Amino acid sequence: MFGLARLRIKSKVMLVLLVVSLGSAAVMGLLTWQRARNILTQRIFAQLTSVRASKAAEIESYFQFMYSQVETLAEDRMIVSAMREFDQAFDQLNVETEPINDTWQQALRIYYSDEFFPRLSENIDGTPIFDIYRPGGRAAQVLQYQYIANNPHPVGSKDNLLRSEDDTPYNTVHGRYHRIFRNLVSSFGYYDLFLIDHQTDEIVYSVYKETDFATSLDTGPYARSNFAEVIDKVQKNPEPGAVQIVDFAPYRPSYGAPAAFFASPIYAGGQQVGILAVQLPVDRINDVLTGNQNWENEGLGQTGEVYLVGADLLMRSISRFLIEDETGYKQALRDVGTPETIIETIGRLETSILLQSVETEGAEAAQQGKTGTQIIDDYRGVPVLSSYAPLNIKGVDWVILSEMDLAEAYAPLTNLQGYILITAVILVFLVTLIAVVAANSLVRPITLLVEDSHKIISGELDQPELKSTTQDELSLLVDAFNEINRSLREQQSLLAIKDRDHTTLLLNILPATAAERLQNGEALITDHTQQTTVLVSSLEGLTELSAKRSVLEVTRILSELFGAFDEVAMGLDVLTLERIGDLYFAVCGLTTPRMDHTKRVVDFGLEMLDISRRFNNKYNLDLKLSIGIDAGESIAAVIDTKRLNYHLWGETLAIAHQLNRVAESNTIRVTEEVHDSVGDLYTFKPAQDIEVAEVGRLTSWVLYRGGTGHPSLDDTVREIEAIVSLGEEPI
Repeated sequence: MFGLARLRIKSKVMLVLLVVSLGSAAVMGLLTWQRARNILTQRIFAQLTSVRASKAAEIESYFQFMYSQVETLAEDRMIVSAMREFDQAFDQLNVETEPINDTWQQALRIYYSDEFFPRLSENIDGTPIFDIYRPGGRAAQVLQYQYIANNPHPVGSKDNLLRSEDDTPYNTVHGRYHRIFRNLVSSFGYYDLFLIDHQTDEIVYSVYKETDFATSLDTGPYARSNFAEVIDKVQKNPEPGAVQIVDFAPYRPSYGAPAAFFASPIYAGGQQVGILAVQLPVDRINDVLTGNQNWENEGLGQTGEVYLVGADLLMRSISRFLIEDETGYKQALRDVGTPETIIETIGRLETSILLQSVETEGAEAAQQGKTGTQIIDDYRGVPVLSSYAPLNIKGVDWVILSEMDLAEAYAPLTNLQGYILITAVILVFLVTLIAVVAANSLVRPITLLVEDSHKIISGELDQPELKSTTQDELSLLVDAFNEINRSLREQQSLLAIKDRDHTTLLLNILPATAAERLQNGEALITDHTQQTTVLVSSLEGLTELSAKRSVLEVTRILSELFGAFDEVAMGLDVLTLERIGDLYFAVCGLTTPRMDHTKRVVDFGLEMLDISRRFNNKYNLDLKLSIGIDAGESIAAVIDTKRLNYHLWGETLAIAHQLNRVAESNTIRVTEEVHDSVGDLYTFKPAQDIEVAEVGRLTSWVLYRGGTGHPSLDDTVREIEAIVSLGEEPI
C-alpha cells in the first residue's frame, strides 16, 4: 500500500489497466478452456455411448440368434437321424472284441507326441504326457486312428477326410453325413459341431476332428473342461428346446485357445437320443466389436475400441491394440506389470481373450449392473473416456465397454491452449500500449471535467453542452467533448433510421425468421421441415390482358390482385415466395410449424379462386388460375446473401409444380397426401394420375370446397369481407 501511495498517477493508471485487462483475459481464457473441455467431454461420451449401445444390441442379437439356431438344429430331422446312426455305429465299435492293432496304437502315440503335444505345451504349464490324453475306449482309439492319426490331411484340415477306408458301419454313416455337417459349419460360421451320446457323454461325431473326438466328457481327459460343463448343464436340464451355454475358457483340444459352447438335447418322438453342441466362433464376436477392423468408420478415431469383459474381469474379445500395434501393446502391458508369460501367450495365440485382465473402474462398475461414463485408466494404464454397461445375454455375465484415449479426445483442447497463449501474449502487448497512451492523456487535470463528462459516459446525449472555465488546452478538450456529443446524437438517430429501413427491407424479401437469423449474423440460412404443404399456381390471361390494357393499368390490377392474395396468405400464416412469370408460390409449415398446415394452404387456394373470380367481375377480366398442392418435406435457404433471395426446392415443390401444370383452369389439383389429410373437410373428385420426374406415378384429386360441396358459414363471411375490401357490393 505504501508503495502504491508513492507512485505517480500515470504509473497507477498504467498498473490498474494492466492488472484489470490481463486478469480479465486470464479468467476468460480459463473459463473458455473449461467450457470447451466440458462440451468436448460430453460430446465424446455421447458418441462412445451411442457406439456401445449399438454394439451391445448387435452382440445380444447375435447370441439370441445362436440360441434359436442351436434349438432349431437340435429339432432338425436330419440331425436326429444322424445322432441315432452315429450313436449306433459308435456303440458297435465299442462292443467288438478284436484287439486294437499295435501299429494303430503306435501311430496314435506318435501323433500326440509329434503333432499335438508340441503345440499344446506352448500354451499350458507343465509337460503333457500320452497316458493322460490317451483315448479311453476301443471306439475312441479306432476312430482317432482312422480320422486323426492316419488322416493324410494336415492338422487344421482333418475335416477334408469324408470317410476312412475301412468298411465299417461308422465310416458309412460318416461318409453319408460329414459333407453336410461340414457345409453347415462353414455356412453358419461355427468353430466346430459335435454329436454326443447323452448316456455316456461320448463325442460320437465332430466336424474338425480335434483330440476331443470320440472321447468321453464324463471320464475322459477333458472331463473337467468347460465343454464337459455345458454337457452337464444339459444333463441336469434335459427339457426339449432348452439351450445351454458355457463361457469362454482355455480348451486343450484347441491347443489352449479360448472356447465357448452351446448345447441342446436331441429328441425323437419324445425320447432323448443325444446332445447337439457347437463351439462358438470367436471371429464373429470380434468382427462385430471391431466393425471388421474399421474403427475410424465407426467413429472411434485412432485409439477408440469396444470390447467385452467377463465376470472374472478378463477380456472376452480381442484388443484393438493387439491387432494394430502388437509391439506397442505388449510394451504397454509390461509397463503396467503384466507377467511376461501372459504376454508371450497373447502373442502365440494372437488373442487377448481370457488373457488380458481388465480390472478397471468401468469394468467393475458394469459388473455390478451399473451403466455410465467415466474418465479412468484402462487396462494399459492409459487415461481414457469410458462408457460401460452390462450385457443382457442369458448364461454369461459379460459387460461391454467403449473407450477412447484421453489424449486423442482432448487433442482439440491442446490447439485451443496454444491459441489462448498466443492471444494472451498479443493482449499483453496491446494492453501495455493502450495503458501508456491512456495514462499520458489522463494525467492532465481532467478532474475539472468529471461532473459534466459523466453525463456523456452514462449515455445521456441530450444533456446541455459542457462548459469550460478556462481558455487553455482544457478548453480544446471541452470543445472536443461537445463535438463528440453532437456527433453521437446524430449517429444514433441515423442508425435508428437505417436499422428500421433495413429491417423493413429484409421483411419484404425474406420470411421473418430468416430475416432475424440473417441479422443475428448466421452465415448459412436454411429451413428443412418434413411437415409442410406447398402451393403452386399459374395465372392465365396475362398476355391477353396486356394487349387490351395499358401497362400502368395492368400493373395496378396485378398489384391489387397479388396484394389481395398476400393479405389472405398473411391471415392464414401461409408464406408467399418470389413470383416467377405467371407462377405464384406459397408454403405453410416451413418457417413456423403448423399442425394444420395442409388445411391452411387448401383454404388459401380456395380463397385465391374466389379473389380471382371477384377481380374478373370487378374489372371485366378473364383471368384464370390453375393450382397444384402437395404436402411433404420441403427445403428452403437464402442461397445468395448478396441478392437475398429465399429459394424453395424439394420433391414436394416439384410435385406441386407438376400438379399445377396438369390442373384445369380455375381448379385445384392435389396429391394423395393432401386428400388423406383434409379429406373429411372438403369434397374431392379422383383425377388422372400424374408422372413426376425422379418420383414416379402419383395419384391426384380435384378439390372442391367443403365436405358437402357448399360453402361453409365461415367461407361466406370471409367472401363478403373480401368483397367489401375490394370495394364491391355484396350480392
